Amino acid sequence: MANIEKITMTKEDRDYFKSGVRTLCGVEVLQVRDMINHSDVKKIFTAEDLGFMNKELGRQAGAVFARILRAIKKRDFREAQRVLTGGKGE
Repeated sequence: MANIEKITMTKEDRDYFKSGVRTLCGVEVLQVRDMINHSDVKKIFTAEDLGFMNKELGRQAGAVFARILRAIKKRDFREAQRVLTGGKGE
């Protein structure tokens, strides 16, 4: 395989990624995590940028988990499912 030049994220790229991650449901967080941690993608991005993306995904995963727990405490299982799936499949 040819030597691939690594992509460095700009501040605008990071801001765009951060704002996009905040809209993800639980399933999407897991899908994006799997995509950016794929061995082929790791060859494209710098370690610093991969760390940033994983940190932001971790924050969103924590927020999703907290919303799911709050819904379950209220016995609102429909809301918990909506948070997890983004309302898809209802």
